[in-house]
Amino acid sequence: MAGIQHLISTLALCRKLALVAFGLSLAMAVMAKPLQADEFHFLYNSQLKLRSDYELEVLKAALEATKVEYGDYAIITRESGNTISRLIRQAQEDPEVLLWASPYNPINRGIAVIEYPILNGVLGLRSIIVHQDNLPRLNRVNTLEQLKQFTIGQGPGWTDVAIYKHNGFNVTEARLTRLFQMTANKRFDLFPLGRIEIDKQTLQSKNGGDVLTIAPNHMIYYPHPVLFHLGQKHTKAVKRLRDGLATITNNGVLEALFETHFPQVTAQLRQPGTKVFKLKNNTLPDEYLEQMSHLPLLKDVR
Repeated sequence: MAGIQHLISTLALCRKLALVAFGLSLAMAVMAKPLQADEFHFLYNSQLKLRSDYELEVLKAALEATKVEYGDYAIITRESGNTISRLIRQAQEDPEVLLWASPYNPINRGIAVIEYPILNGVLGLRSIIVHQDNLPRLNRVNTLEQLKQFTIGQGPGWTDVAIYKHNGFNVTEARLTRLFQMTANKRFDLFPLGRIEIDKQTLQSKNGGDVLTIAPNHMIYYPHPVLFHLGQKHTKAVKRLRDGLATITNNGVLEALFETHFPQVTAQLRQPGTKVFKLKNNTLPDEYLEQMSHLPLLKDVR
């Protein structure tokens, strides 16, 4: 009887040891397996390459700044081109972390908006694309009331449409891919785009670009912060982006990136004879207006 009890005790001990060994091996396997990198699917707009390249660099800098705390990351770029409402639906439905950078828009509900402006307030500084035949007429403009006599083309769903209409302009809406050709065909007079979204070389590559030019002495400005957007269900990604942007905003990395990409903006603002027409942005909440008021780059045009 004692022998049987001893055998039972030995078998029980062996079973416990086997379970412990299995648990240890499982734990070691988990520890040995590399942590999966956080994937971010960034919507890149090839129609606005200058701006998109910069936004991608900002995203990389923000994720790099959080690497110690959050681990590795991977950025997959996708071509953008949908309307804002369509992007919001995609972000809500897509199982991947889909994100993009765009101006504040009141319709951006049901998604997370990272509240750190990434473009130093400069997207609201608009270069004016115009048909070469209309440039002499534009060059004679000295007041905002005179400028309102010109018709404007903008993209559907852009916040800019509401801003221009609120300030008394007549606006035609069309997809971005058509706006250059429509300007060339004189379907409207002016096509304002962000100063950092267009330059002479980029303009020449567009449909109708051979008869278009960028007004050398006239610009438009309104407060227009550009922010990262993504599905709010991706809570870890939201927190990581928020932490990363806070870091690079406060340590000067964001400002350095901007100056590297867009040194021409400061130069043009200081150019003698440049006229900047200021509009009100009726779509922007007070907290963003306050935030934009402290940006040093645009102090001369407010």
